[in-house]
Amino acid sequence: MKKYLILCFILVISLTSVNAQDKDSEHVCATDSCCVEAAKFAPQKGDFTAAMIFGQGAYLNSGLSVPSSNGSVSGVAAFDNGVSANTNSISNMVGAEGRYFVTNKFSISFSGGAILRNTPSQLGIPAVTDINGTVLIPAYNSVVADERVDVNVSVGGQWIFETKNERLFPYLGFALPFDYARRSLYDPSIQIDDNNEITITDLGARHVDITAFGVQAVAGVDYYIAKDVFFGFDIKPVSYTYAVSVKTPGPGLINLEAETDTVSFFAQFSAKIGFKF
Repeated sequence: MKKYLILCFILVISLTSVNAQDKDSEHVCATDSCCVEAAKFAPQKGDFTAAMIFGQGAYLNSGLSVPSSNGSVSGVAAFDNGVSANTNSISNMVGAEGRYFVTNKFSISFSGGAILRNTPSQLGIPAVTDINGTVLIPAYNSVVADERVDVNVSVGGQWIFETKNERLFPYLGFALPFDYARRSLYDPSIQIDDNNEITITDLGARHVDITAFGVQAVAGVDYYIAKDVFFGFDIKPVSYTYAVSVKTPGPGLINLEAETDTVSFFAQFSAKIGFKF
């Protein structure tokens, strides 16, 4: 709640400052054409806008644990958990958007984001003990190979409308999203029991791939707090997505495929702040 109050306070201060500047500009313009140019907020043919969402802290703290001196050393690897694929929060940056205005009323858009993670595997090392079973050198667990890929891109078009408010520009449009995700694991652990029987966890990588594409209706609004700076939000009134997953349990084994169709209504929302060039 505190961060939302801070954002609201900053927004109010920004709007107040901009309005004050606009009033002052009425007194300093030398000509009427100068005043008209200063009050011009509408995007024009050939303009380009770039938008982003406020990000959160990106400190690495996952897997940040001190190993035990007389037990097992964890094989869990650190990763950048300040970046999340689907955290629905105004403080989480989920991607970026670029728009090019083909005309004064229509723009083409491109948006997306990607997260790539890879943890190489390492073999485990057994503990060294004395004749009494006291651990002299701790065991080192195997490091599980972990590969993660999340990619989301979308292209589309938007029709922009003018209102009585020279700063406010609603729009309607469409988007064609494409998604790809991959998770791959390989555990090199080798276990030896009291009967000297060996158990091998994985002979090769296990992975799942998801490919999805669809079509969406888009409705939103941009509000220019300055001539080249705006904030806004959009929703997806209707969205259709087709997704197929392919699961591979191991080398040489048959893949398992599963398909899903999803239709959603007013289920996606995003906020943004952007700049016009």
